[in-house]
Amino acid sequence: MSSPTHAPLTGRSPAGPRGRLNADPTRWGVAAVAEIAVAVALAAVLGQVRLFVMPQGGSVSLELLPLVFVAVRRGVVPGLTAGLLYGVLQLGLPGAYVLHPAQALLDYPLAFMAVSLAGLVRVGAVAGRRGALQLLAAVAVAGAGRLLFHFLSGLVFFAEYAPHWEAPWLYALTYNLLYLVPEVILSALLLWPLLRAYDAAYPARAGDRR
Repeated sequence: MSSPTHAPLTGRSPAGPRGRLNADPTRWGVAAVAEIAVAVALAAVLGQVRLFVMPQGGSVSLELLPLVFVAVRRGVVPGLTAGLLYGVLQLGLPGAYVLHPAQALLDYPLAFMAVSLAGLVRVGAVAGRRGALQLLAAVAVAGAGRLLFHFLSGLVFFAEYAPHWEAPWLYALTYNLLYLVPEVILSALLLWPLLRAYDAAYPARAGDRR
């Protein structure tokens, strides 16, 4: 990337808090827009391959993987865009669990938009202990953001399913952790080689996340 005043439209997310936001779509470039589109399509496919499904919605899949990739590679706002598009798309896919419009908003668009928070974590070249910890932190932040909205949905709309001996807030929390924790772990494990391969193919871009 050249000087800040005459930077080409590469779509990279430069260093620094403002760079990690990457909030100006006019600077994203074709490559970033294409990555967003591919990520949404991949998330839709991977979201249908479920390791197990929870009774009131929620499942373990790899749908987080492409969304976190965009957030880490391109920044928060591109990740936000990918999450919004996927969240809306998922409402029309098999397996969507909708009881109320507000619940649908919390569990789909807002929950997947929150995955973009991974872009706030500075992830450098994914090599060594430091890179592993940075990547794990990014995926954990993405999972925590998504958990917040699923938790609110569970607390408001699914409290009736809580056993009589368990507080509704605890039920909502444990229910969502049961599938989100395995999904976060799987996503982190698979994102590691994926980003390493990306950095090997495009070594000049590895520093963009630092």
